[in-house]
Amino acid sequence: MRSGVCALQQTLTVGAASVLKQSLGLAQRRGHTQLTPLHVVATLLSLRGSSLRRACLKSQPHQTSHHPLQCRALELCFNVALNRLQTTPSPLIHTQPSLSNALIAALKRA
Repeated sequence: MRSGVCALQQTLTVGAASVLKQSLGLAQRRGHTQLTPLHVVATLLSLRGSSLRRACLKSQPHQTSHHPLQCRALELCFNVALNRLQTTPSPLIHTQPSLSNALIAALKRA
């Protein structure tokens, strides 16, 4: 599936390809066999300048200050969800995760 990831990265913008690469790293570090939309969203929330993080901070227009704890709470929720994903035994951690069907479908729609 490595060639599929490389081919996909060539069709994305530089920023999107960078997020995908960081998401792959996250999935690999956690020992997950597949890269899911959950990994991508968790990566986007962790990046300081991402549009998702900015939208999260602006989601409460009635508040005068944008509190970073809103994003932190979401990060914790996604971390719990990532912890629940199935992991592989340690010898397989060094293999690159494949793209999940859900992520492929989401990228095709985007």
